[in-house]
Parts: sequence; structure tokens; C-alpha cells
Amino acid sequence: MHMIALRLDVPPGEHVAPADVAALLRVHFVPDDRIEHLWAHSATGSVDLAFFLLADIEAEALLTARAACQRAIERTPRFTHWRLRDS
Repeated sequence: MHMIALRLDVPPGEHVAPADVAALLRVHFVPDDRIEHLWAHSATGSVDLAFFLLADIEAEALLTARAACQRAIERTPRFTHWRLRDS
């Protein structure tokens, strides 16, 4: 299992409870993502995410977490102006 940390940039003035962010993202995960757990924490202007995934190597886990997160952002109207921060 690998832990992957990602950050979402949130437009000014928008706020969603961390549990709600995690729930909205989880709706779009698929079994092939192999995401076992997602933790979210809000801060001003961003949401920090920690994905716990089953993967053979960390690079695979990173790519999967980013793809799953991006897919969820694109499919969730609430996140229209949110962006996955490049690291």
C-alpha cells in the first residue's frame, strides 16, 4: 500500500467541509483505482488529500491517484473551478 498526497486549489471564497470533499471524490472512484482510503483536510484556498492505494510501485500509485482525482473533479459540478495542483 502506498500513500499519495495531493492538493486541490480552491477558488477564493469557496469552502467545502473535508468530509464532503472526500465523499464527492469517492463517488467517481472505480474498483480498478484500488483506493482503500481517502483523507481530506481543508485549509484556506486548498484541500489536502491523502490517498491510500494498493499498487506494486509508488509511481503507479501516484498516477492512479492523480487520474482518479482529476476524473472526479471533471465530473463534479461543485468542483468546476477547482484545480489539482501540479507538484
